Order: sequence, then C-alpha cells, then structure tokens
Amino acid sequence: MKLSLETRCSKNPVAWLGETHGYRFEGDEVFINAEIFCHEAQLAGQQWALQLWSESGAMVADLPLGQLLHNGSGTVCVIGSTNALPPAGQDAHVLSLVLVSNSGDGAECVEDFAHYPQPVGFLQPRMKGTVCCSFTGDLINFDLACIENPRPAENLSGTLALELWVLDAPYTGGDWAGVPVASLVLGTLGGQNSWLDWQVASHAAPLPADGQLMLMLREWTPAGYVTRDYRALSRPTLETVKKVPAAKPKAKAAKKVPAVKAAPTVKAKPVEDATLSVNAASKEALAAVKGLSAAMAAAIVDARPYKTLDELVRAKGIGPKLLEKLRQALKV
Repeated sequence: MKLSLETRCSKNPVAWLGETHGYRFEGDEVFINAEIFCHEAQLAGQQWALQLWSESGAMVADLPLGQLLHNGSGTVCVIGSTNALPPAGQDAHVLSLVLVSNSGDGAECVEDFAHYPQPVGFLQPRMKGTVCCSFTGDLINFDLACIENPRPAENLSGTLALELWVLDAPYTGGDWAGVPVASLVLGTLGGQNSWLDWQVASHAAPLPADGQLMLMLREWTPAGYVTRDYRALSRPTLETVKKVPAAKPKAKAAKKVPAVKAAPTVKAKPVEDATLSVNAASKEALAAVKGLSAAMAAAIVDARPYKTLDELVRAKGIGPKLLEKLRQALKV
C-alpha cells in the first residue's frame, strides 16, 4: 500500500508545519522536532500528534501532542521522543512527517505533512540466504542459512523469535491478518554476529488449505514484539509434508559481519498440549486462540514474562477456569 498524503490532506487546515522540523533515530527511539503554526480561533479541544510514515504506508513513529493551547502567537514548538517502529525488511525508505488532529470521533485528519527525500535504512536483525521449512506430522523443521545482527558490536538484540503464519494476503509490512501456525523463541544475538546453518524444530498447528505462508523474524522491544524481517515460503505439497526433509544450505558468513561458531541444532522438547508460547507469541497469534479475545491477548502480552502457565492468571480477564481450557493451546 502506497502512502497518499496529498489526497488525504485537509484543504482548510487548522494547523500546519513551519519550515523547521526533523527527526533523529537512536536505537529503538526516535526524536522529533517541529515548529507548528495554527489558527488559534479554530482550536476546539482537538487531540494532535506528529507521525512518521514510510512511503509504503507503514507508520514508523507516533508522538502524541495532546491539545494545542492558545498562547496568543499562533506558534507552538515541539520537541519529543517516542518508540521507533521501523518497517520490516531490509529496504531503505523515504519518510514523511505528518501532523494529524482528532476531534474525538475516532477519525484522524491529516492537517499537513513534509516529505524527506533522502532514503533511510535501518539496521535490524535479519535472515540471509536460503530459508527452508518442512513438515513431519505435527512438527515443523526450519533450516536457515543465516540470521544476523548488523548493528554495532555493543548492541545486543532483544529476544528474537520466529513466527510462521498463513496470511490472507501477501505481506508488505505493518499489520496483517491470518492464522498462526508455529512460533519459537531463539534468544538474543550480539551486534556484528551471525547464527549460521541455524536448524530448529517446533510443534505446528494444522496448515490451512489456502493463504500465503510467511515466516517472520520478530524482536522484543520496549513496544513489545515487532517484525524485523520476513520471507514468503512456498506451500509444501502433501508429498513434501510426509517425506522430504528440509534442505540444508551450506553455512556462509555474511559479508562484513564476523561469524561466530555455528549454533547447535535446537530441537523442540516434546509437548503434548501446547502450541503457542505466552512469552513469545504476538497479540495477533494469541487472539487467534479459541477462548481468547483481543483484549485478553493484549493483557497477556502486557503481563509478560511468565515462568509457568499458572502465572497467566496475572493477566486481566484470565481466571482459573479459563486457564484450564487454554492449557491445551499454550505453553511457556
């Protein structure tokens, strides 16, 4: 989806951006500054925000401003910081700073915007080389040539996890809709390091008959788990599911990234009644579990981490009776 700010922008803006504005990324934070002019007589309690958007239509940052107050000058200078949510993948992006208002009806109005033509790249954990998967019964086997952290050496990643989804539509970044198939926590990875010939196995839910099979590499951040990289996978045939093991690509160090010793094969522990990890699964994955609402899934994510499933009752809306029903679908 392409961002079309020109068609969405108000023809009679209450406020607009001055010539002074900009942004700066520092790790998982982005700092935004802007000079804002406004018609004070038209300020009527609207809630305002400055947002950064990529040209692909993904919101990169949202800085709430609250109300713009009368000060007699019609000018407001803003400096603030908020969580950064870079688009998933390895492409560079052209960003736009957007001034939006909300009158309380839930609909945001684009008052003004400014394009920054210089593309911006983001250093994020990513998958490189061959990515394969195969199914054996209720197990899925992943075989990845390389997972790397290209950030500076002192920058340890957040906890990384793999999630396999069947999506309703091809993924291009941002939110998605679909069915979770498997999730697996991998651990943290130091900057300028790689995992080579990474082989892991996990229990998997039944594969839906239709939809795009998508593997996502996600990282734990102050804003929760966010998608850092993704790969579309070919759907396995019935023969592949039963007989063909995952291909084993040769280990190959990423260019300009010192490789560490190849990680050992990780095999999932036998778990008879668990499919999703309450410490790693996304809100979308948890909300797809029978018996869990979107609000309950969000509460589970907010109350992480959990040492045992019994601690799940700390999450708002999860009681002992519901927990017993969920034990067949969840694990720590």
